[in-house]
Amino acid sequence: MRKAGWIVLGTVVAGLVTGCAGAPPAKQHRGSESKPKVSHAPKRELPEGMHKLGEGVGTEAGSWELKPSALTEVRPTARAKGLPRGWRAARLTWTLTNRTGEIQQLLDVSPTVRYGAMGRPAAVFTDTGIEGIPDSISDDPPRVKPGGTYTVTTGIAVPADAAGDPVTLTTRPTTMFGDTGDVFFFEGPFPGAAARKDIALHPSPAPETLKPLAFGQWKTDPQMTVANVRPEGTGTDGRPTITGELTVRNDAAVADLPYTPMKKTVRVYYGDDLKEADLIQGAPGIANTGFIAPQRAATHTFQFALPKGAKTTSVTVEVTDLGSTEATFEGKITPRTS
Repeated sequence: MRKAGWIVLGTVVAGLVTGCAGAPPAKQHRGSESKPKVSHAPKRELPEGMHKLGEGVGTEAGSWELKPSALTEVRPTARAKGLPRGWRAARLTWTLTNRTGEIQQLLDVSPTVRYGAMGRPAAVFTDTGIEGIPDSISDDPPRVKPGGTYTVTTGIAVPADAAGDPVTLTTRPTTMFGDTGDVFFFEGPFPGAAARKDIALHPSPAPETLKPLAFGQWKTDPQMTVANVRPEGTGTDGRPTITGELTVRNDAAVADLPYTPMKKTVRVYYGDDLKEADLIQGAPGIANTGFIAPQRAATHTFQFALPKGAKTTSVTVEVTDLGSTEATFEGKITPRTS
């Protein structure tokens, strides 16, 4: 089984000391014969299997090289689409190189983009000069000549206070024949502030128990929590709508094959007799948190509706994976403070 990532080799440099004939021998330090210098490989700033933005990575089959650039802050125009109001905007360019001797249809990299220690979803936008990922699975896709390159520029946005936060890109490249079998993780700081060094999430798991955990507590294995369960208002049908956040952390030390996407589904119950609330489909992240980089987290928002006139102030959230219950949380619906 192959581990994803670079193998970093340290370089040992031998120093040779020479002197003039007849000169006294160089002074030897006591114990130098028994304590040779030890060469250390450079310390990785990211877990094994992750790569810095700006690094190039080859697919397992050797057909393509992917290289996403570092993020560069931009000033959006009035033509920008998909950019939330007040968020900071940046651009990133993918350089895709065809490493075969044949014309290739463009590789589709469509990444999942998260920011910060909690791994909240970043926004992806288009603008003048920021065309986004082209449709490579079409009747007339972009093509790349042997040894040629193709560049794709995408827009990424985060909230105004997230400058300096790490941005993590996860991509599972696909071709017209399906997945390549690769999953790549890239990370780099969002521009506009000094990079925040200590960004890894280090949750303190709650003791194992058969009872539901409180909102905000962390399940030990797999590591996850439910928090920020808040009212959102009233839907068009007059029913109260509520959102919550499910955060899942990958506690693996390295990104290893085979990769396993972390798929979670939530069910929400209310009242003493645990009636099931209506989960509103289409909200981001309800059923699939996707691939999560090692030592990183992913936060997804789920949304549900209660019956008209429901008096409940608390709910119970059950998290399942492929039908098997993994954790249960309960707590109050907390009004927003701002």
